[in-house]
Amino acid sequence: MIGLAYSPVILYIFLESVREQPRGERRKDRISTLLLGAALCLMVACPTLVFLSNGFPSQHLFFYLGIFIGIAGVWLRWKAMRTLGRFFSRNIGIQQEHRVIDTGFYRFIRHPGYLGTLITFFGFALSTCWWPVVLINGCCFLIAYSYRMHVEEKMLIAFFGSAYRNYQSRTWRLIPLIY
Repeated sequence: MIGLAYSPVILYIFLESVREQPRGERRKDRISTLLLGAALCLMVACPTLVFLSNGFPSQHLFFYLGIFIGIAGVWLRWKAMRTLGRFFSRNIGIQQEHRVIDTGFYRFIRHPGYLGTLITFFGFALSTCWWPVVLINGCCFLIAYSYRMHVEEKMLIAFFGSAYRNYQSRTWRLIPLIY
């Protein structure tokens, strides 16, 4: 059962690892990458401790719901990566011939890839059926991604100026109609 619970996370890591880093990319931020790495370690450690002490309750509705939500998050992240194409990167930075992408999910929200990641890890936490894991993971990832979005948008405004500000004015940051 632990393999089933970890499947969305494994799929997410696989998609991230097969993606090449673009050439000519100028990296702008390392702190958010470290924050996300720490959050990922915590996200894996907490449920693993739960599993080792109690095992995952595989007959529980939240176990299966969490797996479904996690897979939906991986799908959203994958769609965002495909929409960005060669402009996708795990690092915050500007690439050669970079432009503002406003197609696909990017027509509505500025960070669908981050939303997909948050959904993936929320689903994984939910599959543990242990609410402290859900709260700890949720808080860690929200803090890390809030900081990352702030840094990324500041860099994009500095590079694109009014073009990015116009894009911001007609899209939501992360969740339509909410944020």
